Amino acid sequence: MTTILPVTELRERLSDVLEQVKAGTEPVFITRHGRAQAVLLGVDSYDRLMERLSQVSSVDWYALSQASLARVWDHPDEDVYSWEDGEPL
Repeated sequence: MTTILPVTELRERLSDVLEQVKAGTEPVFITRHGRAQAVLLGVDSYDRLMERLSQVSSVDWYALSQASLARVWDHPDEDVYSWEDGEPL
């Protein structure tokens, strides 16, 4: 279940909220003036998120490189740009 807390309530219940995020997998959304300002995650949830992000990024980089190669093979007359300087090779 998603928890949404105003910052004023978070101040009053910080210890309990920290125990909640530590024990669970659900984030706590912190609001100010009715708008989301931050998300509080337990360390384990954060580590899992970062691991998944790094895996997705690797897959995305692989897909990008394959798409770039396909572009070169399919359109050999077009300029090909290097990654580092953005200049045609």
